This record gives sequence, structure tokens and C-alpha cells, in this order.
Amino acid sequence: MRAWFTIAGRCAAVAALIALAGCAHPIQIATDKSAPATPAQKKVGKNIGFVIPDPLLAKEVTTPGGGGDKVSYLPYRDLEVPLYSTLSNVFANATKLKAPDDRAAIDKAQLAYILTPEISTDSSSDSALTWPPTRFTINLTCTVTDLSGKVVFKQVVSGQGNAEFSEFKSNFALSAHRASENMLSNLQKALSEAPEFSATLPAAAAVATAR
Repeated sequence: MRAWFTIAGRCAAVAALIALAGCAHPIQIATDKSAPATPAQKKVGKNIGFVIPDPLLAKEVTTPGGGGDKVSYLPYRDLEVPLYSTLSNVFANATKLKAPDDRAAIDKAQLAYILTPEISTDSSSDSALTWPPTRFTINLTCTVTDLSGKVVFKQVVSGQGNAEFSEFKSNFALSAHRASENMLSNLQKALSEAPEFSATLPAAAAVATAR
């Protein structure tokens, strides 16, 4: 009888695993600390706004994980704060806009540029037993216009993140966090080195301006 219960228990466990296969596990792909900790050596001496409409903030994306499962997340919502921090590392001031034609906010913040991000992601894992992705990719198409709508800078910036099963512990989104950190670091570098933003001021002066 005991053997029968053991077999039944194993069958129940297998059935549960099968039932869970294909589930989408919610994760957060970035945190407030995902932006580079150190500002650019020379900041652009102008202000920038960035636009993420509410529908994009609520957009949920699902990509593969391991074990036949998937992960789901809100990329624009998760990256909103670290994107703001990254832009603040490069420009004198950064401001979030509700729309690219929000003239009142543009004038109040004395903006010179407006950035519109477009984010795409992918993930994967070789594991057949665990769901957290071991590889994560984030691509951000960064389009910056002046106030007339003319594109002054456009570039695709990518970030890659990898994590092994032994590293996950309680952070199942580790590969995604590393991808976000890598992408934002590359974004800061691309913006700070872009010849399109020629007007610069020392970092100390930029801090004073922000205050």
C-alpha cells in the first residue's frame, strides 16, 4: 500500500509539472539602480525630455524561459526610472513628457531635445527543469529630435545579460537585470560620445544647473 501511495505521489508531481508547463512567470527586468552609477565626464549642456505613453507603460511582453515556461514583464514600465537616471547622467536635466507635443511641459523644462525610446526584448534558457531565463537581450532604438521634429540622433543600443542557475537564488530575473544594466551603460556611452550633442558643460556645473 505504501508503495502505491509513493507511485501515486510521483504521478501527481509529474502531472503538476506538465500542467505548469508553458506558464508565464512575471519578472521585473530592471530596477531603479539599473542605470550607470557614474555620470558622464562631460554632460551635454542642454535639457532633454523623453516620451513613454501610458499604453506602452502598460504593455506586457512574454518571452521564453526554461523548462518550456515563459516570463512576462512590462519593459517600458520597468525601464522608465533607470532611463530617466541615465539621461540625467548625460544631459543637464531630463524630464518625462506625456506626449511629444506637450508644449507647456516643453517650455517649462526648457527642453532642447526629445527622446522617444522603442524597446524590444528576447530571452532563452537551455534548462529543461527551471524557468528563469539564463540569457536575456534588450534592444532600445533611441530616436532624439529637436523641437522642430527633426531627427538629430538615432541609434539602436543593445544589452546582453547571462546568468547561471547557481546564481539565481532569490533573483530569478538576474539575466534580465544584467541585460538592462548593460544596455543603459551602452546608451549613456552612445549619447555622451555622440557628435550631434556638441554643447557640453562640466559635470559639476550640470549638477548646479539641475538644482
